[in-house]
Amino acid sequence: MDLFPTPVDSAWWMFAIPAMLQTQNLSNPLILLFVLTSFLAITLLTWAFSTGGLAWKNGRNQKGNVTIPGPRGLPLFGSLFSLSSGLAHRTLACMASSQAATQLMAFSLGSTPAIVTSDPQIAREILTSPHFADRPIKLSAKSLMFSRAIGFAPNGAYWRLLRRIASTHLFAPRRIAAYEPWRQLDCANMLSGIYNEQSLRGIVCLRKHLQNASINNIMGTVFGKRYDLMQNNEEAQELQELVREGFELLGAFNWSDYLPWLNYFYDPCRIKQRCCLLVPRVKKLVKKIIDEHRITKPKNVSENADFVHVLLSLEGEEKLDEDDMVAVLWVGI
Repeated sequence: MDLFPTPVDSAWWMFAIPAMLQTQNLSNPLILLFVLTSFLAITLLTWAFSTGGLAWKNGRNQKGNVTIPGPRGLPLFGSLFSLSSGLAHRTLACMASSQAATQLMAFSLGSTPAIVTSDPQIAREILTSPHFADRPIKLSAKSLMFSRAIGFAPNGAYWRLLRRIASTHLFAPRRIAAYEPWRQLDCANMLSGIYNEQSLRGIVCLRKHLQNASINNIMGTVFGKRYDLMQNNEEAQELQELVREGFELLGAFNWSDYLPWLNYFYDPCRIKQRCCLLVPRVKKLVKKIIDEHRITKPKNVSENADFVHVLLSLEGEEKLDEDDMVAVLWVGI
């Protein structure tokens, strides 16, 4: 016996919608028009009554003691087009001023809820609170294995393990101090390269010098390798191409990050295809370096040992699978 029967008139749609969407009705243009019109009407009504846009529907911004104000933006797209031109921080400041949002402002980037604050205390709470630990991850970062690395992994036991490994073995004060002579050498080489280019051309493009110094510093710390990037070294050129392509993919604006349904049929920058082509190249290069380190693995890992030797020396619960090592090392680059 049903102690809490559902009123017939309140549950009619549970039976009506499946009946209307039967196979023979899908070819009926009136039924399709009705379904489309209903969907658009519901979407518009939800948007109209959602402060902050569709991503903040169902009163998500009203669960605290004070409602978080914010612009609705456009249906489906939210405030995406508002941030597509000009300087984002100035646009957000104008939006917050127009909404009288003095501490917090809620807005939508497609289906992604976003929040912004200019209050230092609230910003500190957002950055340290576990409630904000799982932030949306870009599709390119997920495709490039970054969802398994410390900067992108979801909050949980695995992320805490990566954080412990990084703080203990990569960012420990003694290890950082041990690599100071190499950092000074990279800086001296960079200044020498800048001086030579200035002498020859009269002008200097700083980007390549900064990138080369940064790559050599990171490669020395993570892989124990350094390259003369001005010479025709095949592995160094491959590394530079991988890093350049990786930065482009991570920095490229992708509509599918905010409108997931576009991912199935619209990818103007070929983000998905380029990620699929880049990952095998990354795995090949990093696994080659890992195999080289396995051959020369020392018995005792010293403070000036590179990060690959450190990862290979881990035992027990801290030991990582090879694919996890590749992701962690690739993010290190």
